[in-house]
Amino acid sequence: MPFLPPRHLSPRLSPPRRPRRRADRGASIAEYAAVVVLVGAVFAGLTFTDIPGRVLAACEEALCSLMGGADCAKGGPRSDVEAKAVRPDPLVPLPPRDPIEKPGCADPDAEWAEGLHAHNDYENKNPLEDALGHGATSVEADVWPYSDDDTWFGKEHDPLRYEEGDLVLKHDATDRPRGSLKQTYVDALKERAAENGGEIYPGREEPFQLVVEIKGQDSEEDKRRAYDATLEQIEDLPPDVEVVFSGGRPSDDYVLANRPGNVSFDIAPVNGCELPPKVNIDSPEYDREYAANFSMLNGEWGKGHCGDQGNNKIDDREQQELNRLVDQAHRSGLKTRFWGGPDEQYRDGSNGEFIPCHGQITPGRQECEGEARRDFWEAQQEAGVDFVNTNHLGNGERWIRSCGSET
Repeated sequence: MPFLPPRHLSPRLSPPRRPRRRADRGASIAEYAAVVVLVGAVFAGLTFTDIPGRVLAACEEALCSLMGGADCAKGGPRSDVEAKAVRPDPLVPLPPRDPIEKPGCADPDAEWAEGLHAHNDYENKNPLEDALGHGATSVEADVWPYSDDDTWFGKEHDPLRYEEGDLVLKHDATDRPRGSLKQTYVDALKERAAENGGEIYPGREEPFQLVVEIKGQDSEEDKRRAYDATLEQIEDLPPDVEVVFSGGRPSDDYVLANRPGNVSFDIAPVNGCELPPKVNIDSPEYDREYAANFSMLNGEWGKGHCGDQGNNKIDDREQQELNRLVDQAHRSGLKTRFWGGPDEQYRDGSNGEFIPCHGQITPGRQECEGEARRDFWEAQQEAGVDFVNTNHLGNGERWIRSCGSET
């Protein structure tokens, strides 16, 4: 075998270069232009498909680099480190809704208290009016289709009159209705928006949230009728109001096929404190088309669910579990809310009045544990929960405007 010098010492043999004629340059430019046109056409086609936005961004960056434009990477070429930091992973899907940033401290001087949710707002003395007066950005209404056969204490003396088809506001079947969905919320929100140039809070970028829960309907057929009646009543709400349907709605097959643009749904955790796989961007079962219908994770607090496990204290494990869930929901494009946590005083369902927590603590009423509410809100603040769920608008507003230093 003849001796061969090491490769790095071998002479590089290449054919001699010949001068490039004008025709060669013309052909090169034409070929280059054809490539650019082809890539541009592919890129334009991608924009009309369901290819994740990160893939499109990667294509755009590659095309820009190919063309050598001075505007690539927002004014100049990126370093290798910068390129790796912004280059998307084409294997990671994008949620159909923008990922949610962990909320920081709210602007204490804004007209609104960002994230204040008026739980069962219709039970407040002045529904919606009190919520807006405290800056709430979300209110909750439980609706029941009215029937003349409905009974409640003092019905014969009730100054309010309802008709078949009205959606009345109350929590339990025997409660006295506190008005109707249309009059109390739909008409009132339309009037406020008309006074403010189409907005509920002028200058706020996010839409106002109206959470609707359908009550008292056992059969799928009854739930569908109630859902359709609600859609009919909210169809002319201003664009600055988004309706989120909560519990009591019909099956997914029905509501997902009948969802107007101003409507979305909440979804509850599974297995105690897990994000449902079909809306969990980290799950192999993630279904982007299905997930597009949901805007909020709505979970029960404590009692074996997320957060406190029954002793009104949040330990490190519980906090880490909550942090993980909220972060996962945010990356999946879902805001978060928890109900059923301690809120000091509680309401008597028969008339909506607050029952002070005096004397001996009522068994099972964690609302009466004064320190428990602060632990509840602090744990959620650390995790980045988006809505402060409360019956007490004054307490919630002070907490939000002080960034958790005042209750």
